[in-house]
Amino acid sequence: MEITLSLLLIMLLSVALLFHLGTTLNYLRNRKHISCIPQPEKDTNNPNKNYSTDLSVCIPCRNEEHNLRKTLNSLVNQTKKNIFILVLNDQSTDGTQLILDEYSTKYSHIRVIQGKEKPEDWLGKNWACHQLSEQVTTKLMVFQDADVWLSSNALDSITNLLHSYDALTVWPHQKLYSFFERLIVPSVYYSLFTLFPAAYLHRKPRWLPSFLYLRVKELFTAANGQFMAFNMATYCRIGGHYAVRDEVVEDMALARLIKKSNHSMGMFHGKNTIFCRMYRNAKEVWDGFGKNFLQGFPNMLTFISLGLLHLHVFILPVMIPFIIYGFGPATFYERIIIYVLISLIVLLFTLQRLSIDRLFDWKLSYSFLHIFSVIWFQALAIRLIWNKLSGRKVKWKGRPV
Repeated sequence: MEITLSLLLIMLLSVALLFHLGTTLNYLRNRKHISCIPQPEKDTNNPNKNYSTDLSVCIPCRNEEHNLRKTLNSLVNQTKKNIFILVLNDQSTDGTQLILDEYSTKYSHIRVIQGKEKPEDWLGKNWACHQLSEQVTTKLMVFQDADVWLSSNALDSITNLLHSYDALTVWPHQKLYSFFERLIVPSVYYSLFTLFPAAYLHRKPRWLPSFLYLRVKELFTAANGQFMAFNMATYCRIGGHYAVRDEVVEDMALARLIKKSNHSMGMFHGKNTIFCRMYRNAKEVWDGFGKNFLQGFPNMLTFISLGLLHLHVFILPVMIPFIIYGFGPATFYERIIIYVLISLIVLLFTLQRLSIDRLFDWKLSYSFLHIFSVIWFQALAIRLIWNKLSGRKVKWKGRPV
């Protein structure tokens, strides 16, 4: 049988539709497994709800004068009072130190640490977090970025959860205001909810043989370094940030160590509890994602393969009408099949994005522009591959990554 262009396009679209049906099912499943942080319910008769446990909050900061006040205000107003706030000033050149001096003078439980010179074999944030960890004396600890702020009872909730898990990762409720923030940042959450099999964070897939699972179980994990919490004993057992000192995506590296060592890790989203504003304009979005997008993949082959997959299942379907118009004659029935498949594909990924935007109270109108966020990431991927081939170093906050 001769394979015409129209038949080939129908086959490609069918594969793309199956992909989006699969991600839709995974998304519906993940709405159960990636839940919001449960609110604390104090119960003096339940020893597992021990809110008297001391907790240290560790914040590395480098040139964070625009974010620091909101972050520190949210911490000093926590309903949980027995917390210690450790802030490391990582050689900032803006007004960060002045703000830290102001707050540490006013609040006795805020302690400021001056960051030491970074060793050659360390990356900046990992080195800052390691220095902070050396000052922790409590059983529970939190690492949070300087652009993250909390609701008043957030740390009560985190303390409660750390009696059930050895570690936690939270995907903060992102606050988005500019065009590129609203277009691009939700794509991270779109990928998490549609692609990551969160059900297997805590158990072995029934369909996977045990001998294979032992080899690949570290792949069934995800983490967000904007907010991670640990039992100190677990953090020390996995080697802490020292064990991931040269990892650009250190949050994922820590999560893999937790999984490898058979410790438990809870994963939640932070809607209405833990908030963040990652970037403020188009340049920050481009540079911010550019610093670790490529490093989040095991190797270049995987990176390129997934880029081609997204080209197939997202971009090709919306390009096919132009392909048919320019190059391929198709019968009436072939056109009907092609346009039905395209409509179903676009409907599915738009509904997925709409549901995620609605979950986090993001502007729903941007859901209909999701294809442009896919194109944006394709452009970023091409740029990063070129940087890799040409030996160009990526920089973030004045340091090479």
